[in-house]
Parts: sequence; C-alpha cells; structure tokens
Amino acid sequence: MVWKTQSRIDERQMAKPKVRLGREDWVELGLSLLAKHGPEALTIERLTDAAKKTRGSFYHHFEDHQAFLAAIGAHWFEREIEGKIAEIDKLAVGGKRREALARHAAGIDHALERELRRLAAKEPAIAEIVARSDEMRIAYLVRLFRSELGLDSAEALARARVQHCYFVGAQMIFPDAEPRFWLRLQKTMGAALWRK
Repeated sequence: MVWKTQSRIDERQMAKPKVRLGREDWVELGLSLLAKHGPEALTIERLTDAAKKTRGSFYHHFEDHQAFLAAIGAHWFEREIEGKIAEIDKLAVGGKRREALARHAAGIDHALERELRRLAAKEPAIAEIVARSDEMRIAYLVRLFRSELGLDSAEALARARVQHCYFVGAQMIFPDAEPRFWLRLQKTMGAALWRK
C-alpha cells in the first residue's frame, strides 16, 4: 500500500509539465537579481541557480554572457525609457506631462537604476545604453522646458541637465527613499527649475 501511494505521487510529479524559461523570462530574472543583489548576481552560475535551470537552458537563448547583458540593457531601455516617455506623451498633454513624469520618476525601481550604473562601469554595452538613456531623458526634459515654459534651447538644456543630475544623484544619496519622498523632492526641485 505504501508503494502505491508513493507511485501515485511520482506519477503526479511526472505529469506536471516542466516550466521552460523563455528569453524574456531570463531577462526579467536578470533584472530582478541585478536590482536586489547588484552586478555580482549576474554570473551564469547565479542565474541558473536562481532559475533552477541548466547552463544549456541559458545558452539556448543567449550566445554568451555579453549577449545576455546586452539583452538586459535593451529590455530596460525599451521599457523604462522609450516606453515610459511614449506613455507619458500619450496620457498627458500640456502641463500634465510634467506631473506624469514626476509620478513616473518617483515610482521607478531606483535600486535597479543604481545597479545598472554600477554595471555600466564594467560593461561597455551597458555603459552605452545608460548613456543613451541619459541623453534621451535630457532631450525629453528639454522638450518639456521649451513647450511648457517657452525657454530658448540653451536655457532649456541647462535646466534639463541640472534636473537630470539631481535625479541621478538623489538615487545614490537616498537609496531607500519611498515614492512620497521622491515626490516632495521633485516638488522642491520644480519650484526652482520650472519657473519662467
């Protein structure tokens, strides 16, 4: 009787389909590990341990570790930079875009952004993506300063750079800040920068 019970358990376990990780699953796992444990967590061994998968499963989707890192950076850039800017432009018009941008900036995963910058210090592909993200964010701020305040290009660029430096610096100085804290900081910075 004990044997039959054990047999049924084995059959049920074998009947469960094994979950296969797709390319995006590996990328999401990598981003999660990066945010929680830093760049050191992105070794193939740590990734496969966390996924409970073999190295072969990893290499089925990525040619090598560099290709994986490039995929992480590209995914983050598409979702958090291009995607959010497009989303803010669609949902908010006029003066509301600045408010939507402030809410987005307060709610992003600041730990992930900090760790991406740490990773960029060692990985040229990530450094390029982070530099592109900085450029795109600054260009978007320039556009907002020009459209909402009517500033000339030089003044809009100067203010955009100050605001972006503040944003990146605040992520480093206040690593555990909550969204409410970020919104208060944004309001204080806005009082200085978002005036004619």
